[in-house]
Amino acid sequence: MKLIHSKYGYETPEWTAADARLEKWLKQKKIEEKRRSDNERRIFVQKNNKKEGGAM
Repeated sequence: MKLIHSKYGYETPEWTAADARLEKWLKQKKIEEKRRSDNERRIFVQKNNKKEGGAM
């Protein structure tokens, strides 16, 4: 069995690949959550400006 040194220690190639896929998925999820929260914040501000009669 061949072990590869990764940032988590020595692992098999399969586990190293699985870690890489998981980290990529987590990074993409974090980006999507930030984008979603930015859109929600923008919509909230627009609704409040309409109620106050302000222009945006």
